[in-house]
Parts: sequence; C-alpha cells; structure tokens
Amino acid sequence: MNTIRRALCGFFLPLFAVSLFSQPALAVWYQGNAQLAVDGADLNVIRAAGIKNAIADASFQHGIMITAKDISLDGLLQSSKTELRSEGKIRRVEILSEEVVDDILHVYVKVDIEPLFDCSHDNYMRALLVTQLPVLKPAQASYGAIFDLGPQVSKRVEQQLFSDELVAKVQLINQVFIPKSVLQEPTFGYISDTARHLANQYHSQFVLFGYIRDISLFEQTTKGLISDDVALRRNFTMQLYLFDAFKNKMLVNQSYHGEADWNFNATYPVDTYNSLFWRSDYGRVVLNTINSAVIDISNTLTCQKSLGQIIHKNNRHIVINIGSEMGVAKGDRFQLIKSEALPGQNGNVFNILTNEETHVLTVVSADAQTATLSSNDASLFDNSNLFDLVSPLAGY
Repeated sequence: MNTIRRALCGFFLPLFAVSLFSQPALAVWYQGNAQLAVDGADLNVIRAAGIKNAIADASFQHGIMITAKDISLDGLLQSSKTELRSEGKIRRVEILSEEVVDDILHVYVKVDIEPLFDCSHDNYMRALLVTQLPVLKPAQASYGAIFDLGPQVSKRVEQQLFSDELVAKVQLINQVFIPKSVLQEPTFGYISDTARHLANQYHSQFVLFGYIRDISLFEQTTKGLISDDVALRRNFTMQLYLFDAFKNKMLVNQSYHGEADWNFNATYPVDTYNSLFWRSDYGRVVLNTINSAVIDISNTLTCQKSLGQIIHKNNRHIVINIGSEMGVAKGDRFQLIKSEALPGQNGNVFNILTNEETHVLTVVSADAQTATLSSNDASLFDNSNLFDLVSPLAGY
C-alpha cells in the first residue's frame, strides 16, 4: 500500500498543452473528487482518468457540463499543490490529494472555473512592459550553476504573455528590479517610482516586474516500511508586481511558489538553455508556476481600461501612444483625462485623474503604435498637455 502511495507521488503524465483564453480576474475555486478501481490496471492510465473525472465532478457542481474526455491538461501532475492550465471555462487545476485505499484510487482536486459574471472593459488590447526577473540571492544558484535561470524565466514569461489573445504587445527590456533590501518587502513608493519611471521611458501603461525570491534546496523524508526515502528538493518562488503607471495603482502583488525533486548531480553544471532541464521535475514545476502567474496577469488586464497618453500635440491634432496594433481605428472616440501628480506623505505620489467629459476627440488616422485625434472643440487643445490621458468612450 505504501509503495503504491509513493508511486502516485512520483508519477508524471505527459499530457498535451492547450491554449488559454482571457478570463475575468477573480478566481472561483470548486472542489471535485473521483474514485476508480485499480484492479491491476496500469496506474498511469487509472490516475489520468481519475484526475479527469474529479475535474469533471467539480465542473458539474458549477453547472458546467464537461466530460472527462473533453478535459486536456498541460504540465506536471503530482500530489503536491501544482497548478495547471486547462481548456475552455476551466482555468487551473490543483491536485489536493491522491490515495489508494482497498485497491480504490481516491483523487481530490480544486478547480479554478471562469466566473459567470464579466467585468466591464473596452475592446482594445493591452501593451505590457516586462522587466528581467533576476535571482534575488545569486548564491542560491551556485548549486547546479543555474546562474542563467533569471533570464530564462523572464523569456518564458514573455513568450507565454505573447500567446495571450488580449496582450497585443509584450516588450521585455534588459532592466532589472531589485528591492533595496533582500530582507524587507519594497515599499509602495519604491514600486510606484520604479513603475512610473519605466512607463515614462517606454510609454507603457502597464508594467510587470519582480524577481525570483527563492531557489534554495532542502531534503524531504518520506516514511517507508523498511527505510525512509530522502529526496533532495528545490524551491522556486517568484514575486511579481503588475502596476498601472497611469493610474499609479497596484494591480497584482503576488508571490508564486512551487517545489520539486532536484535530480541533478551536485557537481553537475545544469544548462538552463537545454530542454533536458525544462523536462526535468524541477523545470516543469518552474513552467507551471509561470503558467499560474501569467493566468493571473491576463485575468487582471482583462478588467482594466485602456488609457492612451498624449505624446505630441499642436493646435489642431493630438497624438496618443496606442494605435491599430491595440485595435484603435479611424472614427473611434475618446475623452480627455487631465492627469495631475500630487505629493503625499512618505514621498508617495498620488495621481489625480479628472475626466473632461465635454472634450471629445475622434481618431482621424492610426498606425501600428500611435493614433492622431482631432476635435471640433478648439478649447481642448488649450486645455490639454503632454502626458495627459485619453479614455475610450462607451462602445469602443
């Protein structure tokens, strides 16, 4: 019996990846379970069927009719808390426990299902600036010589965001964000200053930055009938901040964690550019952790309003920093938003945004990254300034 339980904890299933569509920001988790008789069958097959049945059970409780054959998962399946991606209304799956009792496999899962409500958002796509994600404590990378893990993780975050249907433009820049102290969380003011500086430099409303907090190793002991099994495992903890620099608003401040067996020799320098690393237990957990973060980022961006920033003006036209690449087209209408930065306590800066409802601008032309707007109200050009904002009117 203990042998079967340990086998379950170590099984990995090569299931096919599927695309994930943008979903509302809030997660709605439902639990499901399934029981299947082992009866001498291939445990790999039984376990896959049990997990799918448990997911279908959770979906049924939510009122969504999804059968086991319709479910396809991407990533590593293990009895620890591993988050996975799925198709349609199922966004993530967390396997809570698996156990064989009296030759019956019991599987319990927690499923993140798309909420039945939707948030109010415009039809424009988003542009997102992404910084490099460095390893916060480089000494932790010495075991295995995985000093290139930061750039590799950053590139995979960029690639997964590129596949998102909502994000039209992902720009990964060669800059890093490091907190002033590895022992303390960065203050809101420090995060705000960093985001606003990057946004002004690259003309981007949304900025994603952070760091890899922990890649330390530890030993995990599993009790056995004759002897204990000791496995060397490694953490992967990533801290991310998603910031709306135009509104000076934190959208995501979240730590994402995974862990897995470290199967490489202590003296073996691991090549993080090699697919052997990413197919290993640890590499797949890193990818799953990135998947989970990208889901949250996409969900959050879905419910944010796109704002354009004035980057040029004269007495007849205004040019903003979003264009056809984000879905802006000739004839679209915007309203002016006056932006004023006010100093607060502890050096914090507060953005005061004021809608100028009487000032309507219409797009007269658009290229990939910019759009030119005009207005019949001549006073608008006197009342607007560089770095003021425009917001799409209802219906756009």
